[in-house]
Amino acid sequence: MPDHQKTETSAAPLVGDATLGRCGRSITRTRQRTPDQRLARAFGHNARAFHAMAWTDDDRVGSRWAYHSAIAIELGLKAYLLHRGLSDDWNRVYLRHDLTKALRCARMLGFRRVPDGIAELAAVFGPLYASGALRSGSVSPDLPLPPDDADRAICDLLSAVEAAIGIDREADA
Repeated sequence: MPDHQKTETSAAPLVGDATLGRCGRSITRTRQRTPDQRLARAFGHNARAFHAMAWTDDDRVGSRWAYHSAIAIELGLKAYLLHRGLSDDWNRVYLRHDLTKALRCARMLGFRRVPDGIAELAAVFGPLYASGALRSGSVSPDLPLPPDDADRAICDLLSAVEAAIGIDREADA
């Protein structure tokens, strides 16, 4: 079965000639890549921490909240990609801070439980996050959904990623 058709619960790394042209530049691996599960788990935990920071921000619809939310989305998606065998270096070089591209790659590698609203949040936050506008606080993005719904969508995304990569939140608490 091609890698892009495996389910998100598959722990098998990418093997052979896996080409991910639509995720960025085409890459071809000719040898098995061992997924960095420890780093994937760390990214997952850090995604939760940034999501918690977004929840504690006083400015619930401003740039600080959006910045922390964008980081949570990025780390969650990259945790899944690490779990599936893409390296942190590959993520850094080819995905950078492109949330839409990271989401597309995760879907191509089998992540199917993308909550409603995540693609829209990625489309709004992504360019502002990648340009540094969210970090500097120079913009306040127009959200595609109400703040509470956006928080729920991000929480659901992180829960789906944790389930896919084997993080047990109760055991890790």
